[in-house]
Amino acid sequence: MKRPVAAPHRHSPILRRIEWIGAGIFALILVALHVTNMMHAGGLWRDEAAAVHLAQMPSVTAIWSHIEHESFPLLVTMLIRAWSGVGLGGSDAGLRAFGCLVGIAVVGALWWNAWRLSASPPFVSMLLLGLSPVAIRWGDSLRAYGVGVFFTLIALASTWAVVRSPSRKNALIAMLAGVLAVQSLYQNAFILAAICLGGVVVAARRKDLRRALLIGAVGVPAAFSLLPYLPVVKRANEWNVATQVPIDLARIWLVLHRALSDPHPLMLWLWAASLVIAVVIGCALAFRNKALPAEEERSDMAWFLLTILAASTLAYYVFLKVLNFPSEVWYYLVWMALAAVSIDALVARAARPSWARLVRIGAVAAAVAFLVPSVLPRLHMRMTNLDLVARHLDETVREGDLVLVHPWFCGATFARCYTGRAAWTTLPPLESYGLQRLDLFKAQMLQDDPLRPVIAKMEAAMRGGNTVWLVGHFPFSNPPLRPPVMPPAGTGPEGWRGVPYMTAYAIEAAYFLQMNATASRLVEVPADAAVNPFEDLPVRTISGWRRAF
Repeated sequence: MKRPVAAPHRHSPILRRIEWIGAGIFALILVALHVTNMMHAGGLWRDEAAAVHLAQMPSVTAIWSHIEHESFPLLVTMLIRAWSGVGLGGSDAGLRAFGCLVGIAVVGALWWNAWRLSASPPFVSMLLLGLSPVAIRWGDSLRAYGVGVFFTLIALASTWAVVRSPSRKNALIAMLAGVLAVQSLYQNAFILAAICLGGVVVAARRKDLRRALLIGAVGVPAAFSLLPYLPVVKRANEWNVATQVPIDLARIWLVLHRALSDPHPLMLWLWAASLVIAVVIGCALAFRNKALPAEEERSDMAWFLLTILAASTLAYYVFLKVLNFPSEVWYYLVWMALAAVSIDALVARAARPSWARLVRIGAVAAAVAFLVPSVLPRLHMRMTNLDLVARHLDETVREGDLVLVHPWFCGATFARCYTGRAAWTTLPPLESYGLQRLDLFKAQMLQDDPLRPVIAKMEAAMRGGNTVWLVGHFPFSNPPLRPPVMPPAGTGPEGWRGVPYMTAYAIEAAYFLQMNATASRLVEVPADAAVNPFEDLPVRTISGWRRAF
């Protein structure tokens, strides 16, 4: 495949050397940040623990029979399984190394795209995506987001190769990249469609039907590869109603704003300014005179990337509306990656004169110098404190005590870490905790009194002079808050929403303890760093029993 055609500007060898050396130093900074994150992330949090539990099941058949309890297709699960199979997945540290390598691979994908799209260092994409704590922390987690970003970027560059040179070899490479992208993340099916649409638009402008058909065919194997998951998605939808919420633009923007603003409000302004500049440049290039081959190639690039920016934004909105899940910052990583690479390529296409290249280098260097001190504290963060809590309980609890974990989905982490002598359970109690079993939780929501066995165990422990250990946030109040009466899910005003039921279960447990226990003490479990707020649970002991008169 030919290298992208550069604009007819005379390049200073010294300036070009400065650019590539500066970009190399920037890349080394990013690698150091990924290593920093790996060193401070600590134990696996609940979603990671569930992913590893699935990957390390006895057989692939067992994995497939439980795949509906995971949020992703098989690829990442099989990669973690392979990593574990060679002896590197036996500890949290070894698994963190896998995530770190994925993050570094994404940095490499930024370089590959910059070379294929503009033959220029990836200054802007490394700034917008590479320096984002969201991309580092969540892309390096034991989930599919980092791998999904990597293969999406490979699919983007590979599809552009088909647009420029529609050979069988290029098409096969793009098809393989597309399959790997959608096998990483279900939402990548929407993104791959947007990428293919960008190529089809270029071919349509050239009135090249054969090229348009070949580009459209890039997405066909990926689509067929998802067909086996249709029954999986159907089964999962039977219990995903417990987590679904109405999604609108305001809610989407609220979370996207958080993602783009991390680690500093300046980052949001950099995103906004870069996007506006890139769109202006893209429009100028798209409608420029195409008499010269270089100008025609730049115009094609502009149409390709502008179409992808618009189509992927719409596609992501459609995906989130269809999903109806309360989105988090990591949901937007693939869109951020596509946008960052597209912005980078468009800016690089315009930054051909020496003065423009100097401005780009200077602006990026200043932004990096300003932002890195804000990024570092965001990476000095443990993903959970439950490994520390479990270690403390292993050394402290006695036989006859009871450990109560709330909310129930933190049971995946606790089950991985806890080896103590005391029994433990969650609110409500579930039959299995290795995976995020929404089906079991939904079944408990249908019961009239799902906490009856938990209440009985708490009473037995306290009457016997033992301790109830509470792990999580329980709504104690003065006076005690009476628990609401919750009808079986699907029959009352809350419908199938799981959060009101989890809240009611916690109130019921807290009310029982306040009415019957005689002593309560908060237990300090020191952490060596800040803790991910999604899984930073306090510990409290409850003991004694009020004697009836």
